Amino acid sequence: MRRTLSLVAAIAIACAAPSFAQDAPRLSPEQKADSDALRALTKATPVIALDRVELHPAVKLEGISMVTADAKGNIYVIHRPTGDADPVVVLDPTGKVLRSWGKGAYKIPHGIRIDPAGNVWTLDANLSKVFKYTPEGRKMLEIDVGGVPDPKREFCGITDIAFSPRNDGHVFVGDGYCNGRVIEYDGSGKKIMEFGKRGTGPGEFNLVHGVAFGPDGNLYVADRENGRIQWFDISGKFLGQRKYGGQFYNVTFDAGGQLWASVHPKGVSLDDEFNVVKIDNATGKFLGRIEGRSHELGVGLDGSIYPASRSELLVVFRPRK
Repeated sequence: MRRTLSLVAAIAIACAAPSFAQDAPRLSPEQKADSDALRALTKATPVIALDRVELHPAVKLEGISMVTADAKGNIYVIHRPTGDADPVVVLDPTGKVLRSWGKGAYKIPHGIRIDPAGNVWTLDANLSKVFKYTPEGRKMLEIDVGGVPDPKREFCGITDIAFSPRNDGHVFVGDGYCNGRVIEYDGSGKKIMEFGKRGTGPGEFNLVHGVAFGPDGNLYVADRENGRIQWFDISGKFLGQRKYGGQFYNVTFDAGGQLWASVHPKGVSLDDEFNVVKIDNATGKFLGRIEGRSHELGVGLDGSIYPASRSELLVVFRPRK
């Protein structure tokens, strides 16, 4: 009888314990070694001295997916509200709400970027649609990317967008959750070309989660589950890669051409061991880091860092004066 009760108790405890099956899957020895290499690299990287500022706007933010800023320092947030609220929220630098929009247009709001002309581009990871707006929220363009392999899956669509350095109005969309490709569109939304496929080889992807053009005119891709960054010329020709291990979540460049990204070892909760890293693009060396979760990443013209917490927490890391 005692043995039976012990077994029942053990089952009850196991069922009651929190599950991190999605955030912290069991790793093979190879995967563990891969993540341990990233862990050692980040631990050896110095923490950057910045002012950490929490903003508390007078609206409820939920599951913040990406944050960016315009030339005036106004903050653009895309989040995943569970109620009847706008997914796109614009704040002034102090966190005061200026405007919002997008209610009913999204299923899984994912990315937000501001182009050189100040227009706002957003992406939905379920619908696989791109929306272009004026800074005031008037819709200018909608691109239905299509080609979703499994429409029943919640996450099976696009992730991020980058703007052509040729000033021709073209955009490059990362289609990563089910497909493994980058797609180029012209300014009217007409598809020009695509490159990439799912895999682990050069020019292949296992979740394109971030895209950005560098000061050299090349396109940099955060190949998340392959734990690496790859780069290509504007025609999609593979030029190189650097593998760091774990998960390589995103990539962006600041106004001075400095490369920033965020990384996370596999096998632990997404709430642990996340780091934003500053990378020497010539050597690939980690120059500094900021501790904290960053699902996607934005950088302001003043050097402020905007990590997306995937929670209600809105944090800005600002340069110290």
